[in-house]
Amino acid sequence: MHMRLFLFFSIRYMLESIFCPYCRNSHATSDDHIFSDFLGGSETILACARCNNRFGHDFEGRISKQLAPLFFMLEGCGLFFRKPITWKKGFTHETTGLSYDLGRDKKTNKVLARLSGTTLIESEPGTQSLHMPDLKTARRKFRELQAHNKRGLRFRVNREKAEISRYGLFILIDNDFSRLILKMCVAFSRKMNRDQAIIDDSVLLYLSDSERYHHAVSFDFNHYSLLDATVPALAHSIYIETCPQHGQAYALVRLFGTFQFFTILHNNYQGLQFAGIGVLNPIDFSEKFQLIEPILHLAEIPQYVLPFLAGYHTRNMYRRLDSKILQTFGKNEYTFAPDEMSMILSQIRISVGLS
Repeated sequence: MHMRLFLFFSIRYMLESIFCPYCRNSHATSDDHIFSDFLGGSETILACARCNNRFGHDFEGRISKQLAPLFFMLEGCGLFFRKPITWKKGFTHETTGLSYDLGRDKKTNKVLARLSGTTLIESEPGTQSLHMPDLKTARRKFRELQAHNKRGLRFRVNREKAEISRYGLFILIDNDFSRLILKMCVAFSRKMNRDQAIIDDSVLLYLSDSERYHHAVSFDFNHYSLLDATVPALAHSIYIETCPQHGQAYALVRLFGTFQFFTILHNNYQGLQFAGIGVLNPIDFSEKFQLIEPILHLAEIPQYVLPFLAGYHTRNMYRRLDSKILQTFGKNEYTFAPDEMSMILSQIRISVGLS
């Protein structure tokens, strides 16, 4: 009898898993990362090409650009990223007004100069884009930009040191960020063969159309010491837990062991108790996905934090990031150089935006 039930559910899941976990409609034929590619993830599940391409276009690319300042600073502390980091317009020269894209080598790879409120000259190796009424002025300015671009900015003197907690970044928890978090939860659930039971239709509707539907994802300022003891200090993690007593399935997603997001995946869960965790270690890019005993007991939504208290909690969050960097690399300071580079500090702010 038990064997028949096992075979029945195994065959049922095999048939269901043929279809995309995000739309549950199209055949799953395209490899899709569980942890996003820009985080260093390599493990994949199968999804349909339409969902895979749409998510990359809709929000994954934009979120990677939003996080570029943090990536840039973490790399300065010792964390290596698989793909080159480019911080668009990361540095604006105070005197010339030129804006530079900053890369891993701390040199410019593109120059932008705004000559008036409506005029923009772009200089990039091998390309030229001009929109100016005065072509003579445009050509002269473009030659200046080309000279800047060839020399680049080599930062090599007057070093400064600063803890990450002094210079954070603005994380806007909008629809795009919420969809990224939910996508990771759906992908991990499929990896663990639990998505049909754990993921409510409301999650998938919101993933497909965030303008018509809504699914809450909250920034979580709570400190989970048991989770700290379970995963590496700077790891990305997806923790999912079900509570049959409350009929709910919950998820807590962490980025760099610091930025936490909470969501309820199902409000009418009818299965057995389940807890699982997926971990991506950004130091060696190892990934693991496993069943575990429930460790967080996420029975309540994190309490709303008043705006005037959000700054306090955010600073504490960045201090925890400082300590994790110190624990991992033996230093928690980013080195800026030279004097021009120090102006970058004024362009970074410690804050969390809640849409």
